Amino acid sequence: MKHRPTLRVEVREPDRRDEWELSWYRERLADPTLLDYAVVIVVDGTGYLVVPRCGRRRGGYVSANDAEVIWHLCDQLRALPRFPDVRVRWSTDPDVCHAVEWGDPVPNTPDDRVRGKFYGYSDEAIAEYAEEVDGREQ
Repeated sequence: MKHRPTLRVEVREPDRRDEWELSWYRERLADPTLLDYAVVIVVDGTGYLVVPRCGRRRGGYVSANDAEVIWHLCDQLRALPRFPDVRVRWSTDPDVCHAVEWGDPVPNTPDDRVRGKFYGYSDEAIAEYAEEVDGREQ
């Protein structure tokens, strides 16, 4: 697919602009040192923080609703170490974003605990999330 030349793309290290997202991951990852290898892919002025596969974290993903942005994210991730097996997951639902995934295939289960372990979240973060979801369902 030919990319629109008007979309500017750059890859940079995370900085203070990304602190909110970095702190979100720092609080949840079993191994927060993975953030030392995270990068930000900036497409047309919007930054997408991506955290590599390593250790307990078997894969990751980044979402966007624009197909052209998805292709740029995919191209950039394929050029980076620690982001193996990059692929696109197209959404068929207009209310759900497309995603670029990397690493092992995402477990085909609705069990948030299994998926949380796959993404490398700590046992505490997984339990907290499960409790939050259970509370919403009651």
